[in-house]
Amino acid sequence: MTEHADEPRPLKLRILRAVPVLLVLGLLVHFLLPRLDTIENSLKTLRTLAPWAIVLSVAMQILSYAANGALLQSVVTLAGGRMSFRRAAAIEIGAGSVALVAAGVLGFGAAIYRWARGGGVPAETATVASWLPSVFDSATLILFALVSGIELILVHQLSRLTVIALVIVVSLLSLVIGTSIVLLARNDWMKAISKGASRIVKRFRPRWDDSRLHATVDSASAMWDQMRRGGWLLPACCSMMVLTFDVLTLRYAFLATGHSLHFTLLLAGYGVPLLLGRASFLPGGIGVVEVAMAALYGGLGVPASAAVVAVLTYRLISFWLPALAGIPIAVVLQSPR
Repeated sequence: MTEHADEPRPLKLRILRAVPVLLVLGLLVHFLLPRLDTIENSLKTLRTLAPWAIVLSVAMQILSYAANGALLQSVVTLAGGRMSFRRAAAIEIGAGSVALVAAGVLGFGAAIYRWARGGGVPAETATVASWLPSVFDSATLILFALVSGIELILVHQLSRLTVIALVIVVSLLSLVIGTSIVLLARNDWMKAISKGASRIVKRFRPRWDDSRLHATVDSASAMWDQMRRGGWLLPACCSMMVLTFDVLTLRYAFLATGHSLHFTLLLAGYGVPLLLGRASFLPGGIGVVEVAMAALYGGLGVPASAAVVAVLTYRLISFWLPALAGIPIAVVLQSPR
């Protein structure tokens, strides 16, 4: 045995993995400590939730995921492929579960690509379907967040730091969306970029076949021609319905606590937390959405106990239950049979 055989292995500090955990803990401490007196009231509110409103909240979320499936199906059709509505909805739910454990947005897109290919969708169409629905969703979310931000600014509920963060996130997402649209519109630019990317990849993998990449560029060009003739309307409407039904899920969660919020007040506390959660490194915006949304509604005059219970109920229905339901769906989709 060598003299180094009994030495312990060096400790590896995985700082990047610890940052999201520390962020969540910090937010929870910042949010919960000043509100410990509301926990008992929240438990009382939890025991008095109206069952009929919970049922309607679940129904609205089912419709939201149905609209999500319709969005994916419409994009696949727009790109020249075919996919059943049932499979599209299942892929969206399953991919959401994958995103929790596999690189977030990248894992989400990779799952959609693989399962679309497994359903017989051509590779170039599956590639477009793996990212274009997210562009529509991001554009719609920006719209809702801007409405939310304007309402909050009017009632002075946004701090300067939050406004700066919101402006940065909206600007970055708008840049990504604008770049995607420009590349779709300028096929010559996309071809030049694909050729440059092919040359770079071939330096490291000489046997790499770039024919699929060029086929994807051609498919995107054909899809843009259809979008110019009005093909964007159906995906845009589906994306709008996704968030509309999601807002209604939150509305009925508040009704379950016995509080009926005006629609403008409901929107005021809805869009900004979701957008900040989307921009975070945490899957599904865990912690960020709950803390920010409950704090905003509390600042807008909603009783703290009702705001906490309604937001947590909404997140349970819109995020955690679909994530759990997506696990067996992902297993089935992953099966070669």
